Amino acid sequence: MARYVEHTRTWEFDEDRSRWEQILEVLVVRIDAGEWGPKFKISEVKLMEEFGVARPTIRKAMERLRAADKIYTVPNLGSFVKSAGDGTTASDAE
Repeated sequence: MARYVEHTRTWEFDEDRSRWEQILEVLVVRIDAGEWGPKFKISEVKLMEEFGVARPTIRKAMERLRAADKIYTVPNLGSFVKSAGDGTTASDAE
């Protein structure tokens, strides 16, 4: 898994695994630990800045979060963390 390096304020990634997979692991931990609560808006731009990667890398991780039913996306508004056991879909949220 990616590791945050405090003194350089950057992330170090394992070279033998894709970055999006490692970012996905970090995001799942944040959601599962409650660091990001229900309806927390996830900013792709902030994640790009935090991890130092391009938007397609973040989007691939976000796609997997959606597939794992951890987040939902509302067109023109963004992606949000689902509540545990929440069946919310983008159409429900509108």
